[in-house]
Amino acid sequence: MTERAFTPGVLARANLRRRPFRSAGLAGLVALFTFVLFGGTILNENLSRGLDSLAGRLGADLLIVPYGYEKETQAALLRGEPSTFYLKADLLDKVRGAPGVVQASPQFFLASLNASCCTAQVQIIGYDPESDFLIRPWTRGNLAALEKGQVVVGSRIIPAVGEELTLFGVGFAVAAKMEATGMGFDTSVFMSLDDVYELMVKGGLAEGDLSQINAFISSIALKTSPDFAPRDVGNELMRRHALDYNLDLVLTKNLLSDISVSLKNFSSFIWVLAAFLWLLAMIVMSVVFSVALNERQREFSLLRILGATRGWLGRLILHEASYIGFGGAALGLAGAAVIIFPFSTLIFQSIGLPHLRLSGLTVLAYGLAAFILAGAAGPLASLYSVLSITRFDIYPTLREGE
Repeated sequence: MTERAFTPGVLARANLRRRPFRSAGLAGLVALFTFVLFGGTILNENLSRGLDSLAGRLGADLLIVPYGYEKETQAALLRGEPSTFYLKADLLDKVRGAPGVVQASPQFFLASLNASCCTAQVQIIGYDPESDFLIRPWTRGNLAALEKGQVVVGSRIIPAVGEELTLFGVGFAVAAKMEATGMGFDTSVFMSLDDVYELMVKGGLAEGDLSQINAFISSIALKTSPDFAPRDVGNELMRRHALDYNLDLVLTKNLLSDISVSLKNFSSFIWVLAAFLWLLAMIVMSVVFSVALNERQREFSLLRILGATRGWLGRLILHEASYIGFGGAALGLAGAAVIIFPFSTLIFQSIGLPHLRLSGLTVLAYGLAAFILAGAAGPLASLYSVLSITRFDIYPTLREGE
């Protein structure tokens, strides 16, 4: 039978097993801090990158929509919530000739809600490939032209390039797939306006005089001249056409500003909570180790009689604290991985902000940083006890207890 070496590590593990509730409680506190730190950091970075991506590639300065549909437009673009609303298409020519307008491109929003075509809600967006400047920057590869019967799909739509996608019983060829945007574009299908109108007719989605179906759009995306303030251009358009066409206006700058404020509030909450839990873990473990030091003086005295040095006892306490700290950190990382990653889509949908997923290496780097920071809380909290036991000779306590 092989004898086990009597080392600080071996004795530390035995001591922790001998006090399972105290050990589990301290490790659980570290695990909670690690969970908040790592999970919060991952969520925050996903949201930050989504906002940066959105700000860099959302080319429109203004969006003209029907009155009362401002929030529906934002929800369709940011979260992919299906919506259908209409605007008279003859407004487009009037807008294109307005002062300060450099580009104007129409979109048509058609919801696939409760349709048999899809297993999930999908937003169908019709656009004009000739004048478009909102969709093209997100398209993977080089899409020279979108031909009749072809669609561009978001990154989270299942069919790949070259496969067929069926919508309301009508088949379309997938010509291109968009890069991940962190927006509602990821769960949207894009096709030409003519194909949208044809889909509505063939799919039985329109009633009345179908010959006039192309007289309607849903929104107009505008790019303004650098010499004009987008708000001034929008106000002038509202003054000219708001009453006749019952219009509303979405300033993308305000949209990004609102998202930025929400993200800042979320980040502040995460950091404050993480800092509070880290300090709480440090304080609680420091108190527990200090109390335990007084309770275990007789144990340490016996170890001294058996030949243990003060440094050996100090290493014993450091081992116990390290096992608690790094064990709790590992538990917290595992808990975050089990909850954050499988349910990330649901979490981001509930938050309602654009997001982009981090690479595996980035996640690993954040995990390692959280593991080191959280695990170090144990040894740091035990420093007072380690210094106390190495500076003062507690050997006489054995005689005092007789």
